[in-house]
Amino acid sequence: MDFKNENIERQYRDRIRAIDLLVNGAVDPERYAWDSTARQCAVRVEQIKNLFDDDIFAEDRDKEITDISRDLTTFLSKCASPEYQVALVGTIKAGKSTLINALLNYELASTHITPETAALTKFKHADEDFVEVSFYTQKEWAELWKSATSTTNTVFVEEYEKLGAENEKPKWIDQPPQKMSFNNRAELRAEIERRTSSKSPQHYFVKEVVVGLKDFDLPDRVVLIDTPGLNDVVKFRSNITDQYIARANAVLMCVKSDKLEGGELLTLGRVFKNTHGKVEKVFVIATQTDTLPNPEDDWQAQQGEWTKYLKGADYFNGVGLVQSNLIPVSASLFSLLEKYRRGEFDGPRDKDYRAFRSILMKYGIFDESELGDQFARLEETTNIRRLLHILKTRIIAKYQEDLVDGIVRDYDHYAIQIKDVMERKRTSQEKLIADTQKDLEQIQAERAQKLQELNVIKESQEELSEFVKRLWSEMSEAVDTAMNEIRNAH
Repeated sequence: MDFKNENIERQYRDRIRAIDLLVNGAVDPERYAWDSTARQCAVRVEQIKNLFDDDIFAEDRDKEITDISRDLTTFLSKCASPEYQVALVGTIKAGKSTLINALLNYELASTHITPETAALTKFKHADEDFVEVSFYTQKEWAELWKSATSTTNTVFVEEYEKLGAENEKPKWIDQPPQKMSFNNRAELRAEIERRTSSKSPQHYFVKEVVVGLKDFDLPDRVVLIDTPGLNDVVKFRSNITDQYIARANAVLMCVKSDKLEGGELLTLGRVFKNTHGKVEKVFVIATQTDTLPNPEDDWQAQQGEWTKYLKGADYFNGVGLVQSNLIPVSASLFSLLEKYRRGEFDGPRDKDYRAFRSILMKYGIFDESELGDQFARLEETTNIRRLLHILKTRIIAKYQEDLVDGIVRDYDHYAIQIKDVMERKRTSQEKLIADTQKDLEQIQAERAQKLQELNVIKESQEELSEFVKRLWSEMSEAVDTAMNEIRNAH
């Protein structure tokens, strides 16, 4: 029907044109150029987000609208810079950082004898070597501090006070991210340690460290993540690791190879539970096999025992996945062999050289002159190259497809959520109109003598009601049609 009031009709037409411009308006697709499907999803969501951010929602901008706008911002960020996350998890001193160093073939993650990684650290390919550090907000720090002080374990607070960290806090809390580029790997490593080591006072306030590497031997968008220990005394930090287990594309669970008993099994069970049924994405890495008294024979005996437990329903639920996803490694021996190959030992007093000689004896090599013939066999026993091969051919072989599938799933989720929001808003507006209509009927009953005046009011109200109903109907249909274009294509 046509509106009787020209002013209302003009407002209606203007609003419809504005909605159409927003829902079908041009946006810059270059941020999402890495994949055509991701670009389609992102462009459409960006257009819808522009609608939610527009003044058209000014009077209806409640928490629901604010929350969905924020969620769409997160989705667009994921579309622009997606990450295929391979998370290394385990208890403190399980060998996560040493394993990452071996996979990178360079010692970047701190591996001191005392517990180290306290901040989440990501390693990824980049055009330059860099370190980017983000810090906790005041709210996040308050939650962390509450978690740290609520436990009977006082180590965190004692170390915090010993390092004088309270004096450092104003420098970092609520600060914007800092990014530093490096041409020198030694300086890069020193910066990583300064930001992540538990011996550095500022590490308490570091939320996340991203390390970009020019010679990172994995594809763009694949990220290795060194996580805080699952048994961190600060529950807030171990919870971060739990969250990454749930959302990571693959999990390398590091467990010391010398035992698999009650505590280790409980931790493993926690990891498998956090995968929400996707147990195939977990790879149990039996670390530090070189610390066994007789590494090769001892692990063979251990492997049978581990399989008895890991084939259970709470873990891999069958022998097949145990055989393919249980991998023993000696990251330390691999790195020492690489150091020997590069001639980097600093004489017989070098502590790394002495550790190297000690390990060689466990493998029956008592004279360095014997190493030449045994080098290839020793390197093979470390299983690091095997793990890298599995990483490339199995874990990340279809990483781009997996990233796109994840984006499409998220898109479908938000399409339904947006439709529900629009429907609730339309229902709310119709209820408001109905309530206003009741008020008019009350005026009619109380003021019958003003019937003529009331008819004018009712006529105008009917126009406004029709305006609002049609506007929300058009807007809902436009949004629904826009989102369904891509959803129906998949």
